[in-house]
Amino acid sequence: MIYKILDKEEIGELKEELSCGLPGTAKIYYVIRNALDDNLSGFEVVVDNWPKWNCILLRPESSDKVLNYFKQTHICHTKSVSALKYFLQRPGLIDWSQPINFTGVPSDVIPVLSEVCRKHGGQITSKESRLMYAWSRPTPPDMPTIPDGVTLSALKPEHAKVLKSDWAKQSNADELEGYFRSVIEKFESSCLLDKNGRILAYICMQYNGSIAMIYVLPEFRKEGYFDILISDLTRKLLAKSDIVYGFIPSNDTSLINTSRKLGFEWVPQGNMTWTRFTPNVLRKQQQRAAFESSSVGDVFPENLDTLLKNQLGVPLVNI
Repeated sequence: MIYKILDKEEIGELKEELSCGLPGTAKIYYVIRNALDDNLSGFEVVVDNWPKWNCILLRPESSDKVLNYFKQTHICHTKSVSALKYFLQRPGLIDWSQPINFTGVPSDVIPVLSEVCRKHGGQITSKESRLMYAWSRPTPPDMPTIPDGVTLSALKPEHAKVLKSDWAKQSNADELEGYFRSVIEKFESSCLLDKNGRILAYICMQYNGSIAMIYVLPEFRKEGYFDILISDLTRKLLAKSDIVYGFIPSNDTSLINTSRKLGFEWVPQGNMTWTRFTPNVLRKQQQRAAFESSSVGDVFPENLDTLLKNQLGVPLVNI
């Protein structure tokens, strides 16, 4: 078997198997659950073998069936580094002539992925490794006091334009409004509003079930809004019996300590990163264009850690 594209019944069986590995399998479990529930449409679920699989890959069926944000996204999970090395090279599995964003990649897979990408005529750029931290206490967190004149609520689809403007420095900002609208409509969120309905702070979810995209207006960053948002969203997710987790840069000891104090603990099996594959032909075209414009950008948009530190002071990083 070169590889197998799972049907809906088989995806359901895969979801049940992955649930036995929670919380370590959360980042792939929730992606599979959302695909099964049609919350993440347009992706094929591919495995190296069935039912005794080692590797999972979600890839777009076609670029017009997924959100613009996901057009180049491939979501990976593996039980074995060596198995993934051979799986990724199977004929027809991946179109190596196009740029690819690999997400959910275990950190120890990066050397193998780099080798495979070089064989296929390209290079990868990886972000700093992220550590998975999940809620570990038997009871939900207590809710901090909400300041007078402030209302705790949930984001609405019409807020997507506001969220997009907060992340306008990213190179893919044009795609974010549709992305934010989608996650607001499908998943839990929390926000703080003033008496006029202006958003003062918010937090939302990602398709892999992680907490992410926290923003607090500059003038309110010492008001304890971070704790309010985290506590509220954690309580909402626990009420649904979901795993509550997020990803933190491996060298951010300040946020790691803060997360532990709040009740989150490290889950070693969940460590991951993102990588960007760029074919050499396209890379040369980009370099030529950058030289001609005298402006050379990073392969990735502006670092989310930097953005969050500027916006919040404490970066809870997404998947």
